[in-house]
Amino acid sequence: MKIFNIIFIFILYFYSHPIFSANKFNLVPIEVSKNVYVFLGDIDDVNNNNGGAISNTGFIIGDNSILVIDAGPSYLYASNVIEIINSYSNLPIKYLVVTHHHADHSFGISRYLEINTEIIMAEAEAKRYLKYGNRSLRQLHNLIGEEWLLNTKINTFNNLGKKYPINLDLGNRNITIELFEEGHSDGDLIIKDISSNILFAGDLVFNQRAPTSPHANIYNWKNYLDEIMNKDWDYLIPGHGNIIKNKEDILQTKKWINFIDKTAKEASKNGVSALEIFNKGLPQIIKKYKLGKETWYRDLPILINKYEFE
Repeated sequence: MKIFNIIFIFILYFYSHPIFSANKFNLVPIEVSKNVYVFLGDIDDVNNNNGGAISNTGFIIGDNSILVIDAGPSYLYASNVIEIINSYSNLPIKYLVVTHHHADHSFGISRYLEINTEIIMAEAEAKRYLKYGNRSLRQLHNLIGEEWLLNTKINTFNNLGKKYPINLDLGNRNITIELFEEGHSDGDLIIKDISSNILFAGDLVFNQRAPTSPHANIYNWKNYLDEIMNKDWDYLIPGHGNIIKNKEDILQTKKWINFIDKTAKEASKNGVSALEIFNKGLPQIIKKYKLGKETWYRDLPILINKYEFE
């Protein structure tokens, strides 16, 4: 069954991304392995057509309960996911693991709270979600419109006392959750389904898309990528982009963050501005990535400024 499903992942690639119409996410789950499902996000940036659904989310069904990976960008998105899950199983959605606080991964939390799902999120990222969430929500309203964000709220939830790694049993389905501090974000969570040997890596890994780094510690991030490559897994679900089988695909993320980090450090050391670098044209490596130009123009000045004050 697993081989059959993977053969069709690439055939279904364009059909499995969200199709957006009348503010509705027509989500199509991919069964990567038995009872392990993924919703692939849109490969474009956040816009009024995709409603912010640009990241990958997923769910895992055990004999007793269900675990969801990432809440998506809104109450509406989370509602769509829950409706789909309920069509597959009547078991309770017991856990929601939020890999980090960025809006496309966390803004559907309020919908899961309504069904008494336990939220698992790194403490540092939960604090960022609460501190910056309403500001980000206002920005998102301006970007994609009110309709996509109906009922979307930033809610408090009980997230204290969690110690990592966390081991969960969904009923003959064991899950491990590891914390990687100060990498892509202040607290990235990765989730492994032991039965299928599938790893959900969140935004520590991007596939064929420029990695974003506004809150990143790139030194740690590079080391975490090495650790992820050395782990035992059959399939890896990145935060953005298609499912990964070949471990070499992780090097896409590493090459990008190495390049932008080196450029920013050299610019800071030599007193060169981001504008001066931009005026030299777009580096060839940047052109190889989806949203490379946009991410380069946005993130490089942030990193240069960061290193100037270190």
